[in-house]
Amino acid sequence: MDRKITIGTRGSDLALWQANFVKDRLAEINVLAELKIIKTQGDRILNLSFDKLEGKGFFTKELEEELLAGTIDLAVHSHKDLPTENPPGLIVAAVSEREDPSELLLMLKDVVDVKQKFSVKFGGLVGTSSNRRKAQLLAVRPDLEIADLRGNVPTRINKLRNEEYDAIMLAKAGVSRLNLDLSEFYVEDIGPTEFIPAPAQGVLAIQIRENDPELFDTLQALNHPDVAEELAIERKVLRLFGGGCHLPLGCYCRKEDGEFQVFTSKATDGEKVPDRYFTQVKTASGLAEQVVAKFDSKRKFPNNVFISRDLSAHSYFRRAIEKNGTTIEARSLIRTVPIITKLDPYILRNVDWIFFTSKNGVEYFFKLQPQLPKKVKFGVMGT
Repeated sequence: MDRKITIGTRGSDLALWQANFVKDRLAEINVLAELKIIKTQGDRILNLSFDKLEGKGFFTKELEEELLAGTIDLAVHSHKDLPTENPPGLIVAAVSEREDPSELLLMLKDVVDVKQKFSVKFGGLVGTSSNRRKAQLLAVRPDLEIADLRGNVPTRINKLRNEEYDAIMLAKAGVSRLNLDLSEFYVEDIGPTEFIPAPAQGVLAIQIRENDPELFDTLQALNHPDVAEELAIERKVLRLFGGGCHLPLGCYCRKEDGEFQVFTSKATDGEKVPDRYFTQVKTASGLAEQVVAKFDSKRKFPNNVFISRDLSAHSYFRRAIEKNGTTIEARSLIRTVPIITKLDPYILRNVDWIFFTSKNGVEYFFKLQPQLPKKVKFGVMGT
């Protein structure tokens, strides 16, 4: 390619890192490029959480407008910021490799309590403006307080350093790309199958005009089709839910041993306990539709469930089941020795499902010779 390429980018440290990353990859294939910094709505309005901002594309719309006007040749985005539909005349020509899509929970060292889930002290104040993160945090730690947190990555970390929060949650990808020193904080690294990331988290999107086939062909040297295949599922799930940055939706797809594994978490809002769903299939055909169907508000739930362990009132598992109107009977069968020697048939008379939480629980349950309803189903938790 003979012409010099103009790359549009936001002006934050992370956005500039991403744009320069693409510029350097272009240089490796002998394509010269320069950067043009463009301010977006998301950069200008920092006093509102994402769900208060109007429309979609808070961090992308202005870049797309300059692409369409011809003042830049390509735009580099955090793929998770892009609306699920390209404006007419624009396409995503290439996607990067995926940086680790995990979440980091950074906290002041004097608020650490390793006995608590995620190690934040009871009642701690956590900063995030993401409804997805808020819903998943409160699902397992309903005692936490959540406060809005806006600004670029270094700004957010400075707010924690100034003790405006006890902890903040950030995408690991951004912290890794900026190579930030976090040694002054206690850091919890939470993997994407436990804390489900935003669709396309950790991936860069390179967007161009549809009528620029020369640039499209050039950019295929930077494209990663395997990543694009996984993202297509995540983003179709997002599109079918009609969502944007404000939707409390996590969706993560990976391909393992030739099969697609999809982890999904969705709440009605940031205050509600999310539903979660996992599936593993061999083909991507109809996969997004299958995932979305599992969250249908009209789906049928069991009336009664028996679980072979005690569950506290704040248990995520208990609240996730009870919010759909299911009644739970939860009783431990054993501790270090069996604690129930006879299982009263009355306990199981109306049970639709029975869940086990350990191998010992399964073995001991059937040693009690329980009298079961005719259509009872069984489930297990854990590994």
